[in-house]
Amino acid sequence: MTKRIVQVTLVFMLLIASFASASGARAWAQCPAYLTVQWGDTLGGIALTCDTTVDAIRAANPGLGWWLYAGQVLNIPSGYTPPAPAPTYGGTYTVQWGDTIGIISQKTGASVASLLAVNPQITNPSLIYAGQVIYLPVGAVTPPPNYPPPPPPPQPTQPPTTDFFKLVKITYKDGLYIRNAPGGTKILSSAMQNTYWYVNTGKVQRFADGSIWIEVKLGEQIDGCWTGWMLVKDFLGRYFTSPRIE
Repeated sequence: MTKRIVQVTLVFMLLIASFASASGARAWAQCPAYLTVQWGDTLGGIALTCDTTVDAIRAANPGLGWWLYAGQVLNIPSGYTPPAPAPTYGGTYTVQWGDTIGIISQKTGASVASLLAVNPQITNPSLIYAGQVIYLPVGAVTPPPNYPPPPPPPQPTQPPTTDFFKLVKITYKDGLYIRNAPGGTKILSSAMQNTYWYVNTGKVQRFADGSIWIEVKLGEQIDGCWTGWMLVKDFLGRYFTSPRIE
């Protein structure tokens, strides 16, 4: 009787193992090594179907963004990769005007990947804004606050001769702001499509994000200033004046 019970138990265990194996085979049969994304697919759905994780799929596809598109080919990992432990963070950093994730990486000594790892709320690394507070990974250097430069001193009663200036015309349909410094306080709230003289002697400011500012002659003294600063090219590469100033 004991021998019979042992035999039945062994057969039952073999049946359970075979069902589990068949179930796993069916799951993996739906997910080849390279999978073509279909319309409506998500990373979470693919991970669930293929018995893996989103982190494992992202690790197997370097450079993969957060959005999928139909026809995209993904490398599906051959086994389950446990998720990495949630990273801890040290200090915080307030994004300054002109900052990018790459610039913040240079300022703090933290890699771009580690910055994004402790800031999951940043879904698009290209879209950060001045005043935004982000976390820094442990060990990163917290740079001192970057206060805006003081406004330039009042210009002399007579501005420089026109030998130092060239003509530029605003072509942007909504006009442009003129400020007392690049990214500073507005002097003219809406300078429409007028022609201005701009300083052509080292007063063209180029920033790391690709934006360009020029110093323009106001024609009259406004808020103690004879000149102001105008954005002629933004970080997206859009030009607002003619000629285009590089």
